[in-house]
Amino acid sequence: MRSRGLDGRFELVVDTTSSAHGETCALETSREDGGRLTATSGRDARGRCWDVDWYGDARANASSGSHLSSMQTWVRTNQWNHGARALLRVKTLATGLDASRAVREYGARFEESGARERRAQRAPKKNRAPPAEDGRAFDHAPKCATSVYAMTVLDGGKIGARVFVDESTKKPWRAEFYHQRGVETWTFEEWDDVKLDDGTVASTPSVARRKNSEGQITVYLSETTTATTDGDASFAMPASTSTSERSWSSKSSTLSAVRGDGGHVLVKATLESGDEGWFVLDTASTGLVIAPWAADSCSMPSFGSMAVASIAAPLEGALRRGREISIGSFRMMSPIFMEQNLDGALRVPDGQRLTGVLGVPALAHSIVCLHAPMRVPGSRDAPKLTVEFHDPESYVPSGEIERAWQDVTFIDGVPHVQLAYTVANDGFKGVTAMTDERVGLFKLSLGTGGTGAVLSARVAKEAELAERTKALQPGGVMSGPGESAGRLQRVGDEIVTGRMETIRFKGFEFKNVRAVVHLDGDPPDADISPHADGAVCVDLFRGCELVLDLRNAQPRVAVVPP
Repeated sequence: MRSRGLDGRFELVVDTTSSAHGETCALETSREDGGRLTATSGRDARGRCWDVDWYGDARANASSGSHLSSMQTWVRTNQWNHGARALLRVKTLATGLDASRAVREYGARFEESGARERRAQRAPKKNRAPPAEDGRAFDHAPKCATSVYAMTVLDGGKIGARVFVDESTKKPWRAEFYHQRGVETWTFEEWDDVKLDDGTVASTPSVARRKNSEGQITVYLSETTTATTDGDASFAMPASTSTSERSWSSKSSTLSAVRGDGGHVLVKATLESGDEGWFVLDTASTGLVIAPWAADSCSMPSFGSMAVASIAAPLEGALRRGREISIGSFRMMSPIFMEQNLDGALRVPDGQRLTGVLGVPALAHSIVCLHAPMRVPGSRDAPKLTVEFHDPESYVPSGEIERAWQDVTFIDGVPHVQLAYTVANDGFKGVTAMTDERVGLFKLSLGTGGTGAVLSARVAKEAELAERTKALQPGGVMSGPGESAGRLQRVGDEIVTGRMETIRFKGFEFKNVRAVVHLDGDPPDADISPHADGAVCVDLFRGCELVLDLRNAQPRVAVVPP
């Protein structure tokens, strides 16, 4: 296989009689670059999906993340026609079409991407992801009669797909998956069938190409083998391992911390050079980010590439391997960063430069406490922000925090929490009926600032937010980059803000909260799952203490009075 500019190997194991599957992808880098990068994902016999990242951390993958990964695998293994069929809603859209016509009439519509391209023309050229060398393969259509099917998961499915099937072979040659970040396209060539002893058939394409919503292409070259194993054991989520050493020099530490533009939390961390730098804390970033100048100053090897969704066009940056990073008394060896230019992203104290972003890989092995009191009435001094990192093995929560814990759900590696909330009613356009309290899943997004929350376009429409509260143009709304978020700049004019009466965690209630709504629909870089009602952002967490325990075994969060 070839992915992220690197060569590698993959192994895809499926149970032809069920929906279970597991895949391991190992990308090869040089010894100087830190060696092999291995990621694993799968779905067990009970329908639970999981991922293991490059650091060896295993996590469940729920809702839209589970549905997208499952449907993609079921199509590329033909399980969608066999063991997984009972879990899918499949509708025939067309039969007997020429392949090119099928794509023209039923393929992805590009009105939205066209708008993004027009905005991209105004963006700096260096921020655009270059086209892949083999991207033309996605424009090619074979000469065959084609049937087109629409597909989604039966149990609460909100991720859609269209599958283009060669009527002579009954195998897909193209599939498109539609999700919150855009359209993901697969093409398949030369399917290989192997008949098993039980009469079922294992099918895999000899060549599969995947173009993700950011435009990066992965090519899989494969051959089919068969084996008999214990199905439950083969597909169960493995235990977490450690591909990078982590250690503590003391049980806890208090970091140098300040608020940045939009309320972002900036903390000091130390790279291998011994120099401290300012990093943004971002729970919605599934990776670590570093500015090119900081990576160069530490002579970090550069290899491969990664692209993320952005406000105008996909951003692409090289991968950089560090030797270590220390966050207070916590030390992490061999961190993997995505390189991204952060100059001008937000103001840093004393005119310094922003060094990077700390995402889930740096936060998931510590108990992180953010103490954010309100300003003392009459005081000229800003409230003192305190950030503490605790060794989980020695951390003992207070009784108040213990009672306030609530579960965290990971979707595509990003933490989400279920909250109760009420949209404010100011009678702006004559709507006087009070709104009912709603309960929904919210992304925990400390990398998004300038607002207390982002509401999905779906919720804003259902709750008539624009009719109930006076919408204002926002300012200073920003979001941190990472594997699944790329906005770290001021947003455009297409969004407005409304007001939420309350947002309620288990142990704390926020009142009179500023909420952003995108008038033209949720943008790809906001990455709001269709199963989520929105995101709670860093500016919400004032006048409270936020405690994060994002360890894999039992991820949880608590919000209590300061």
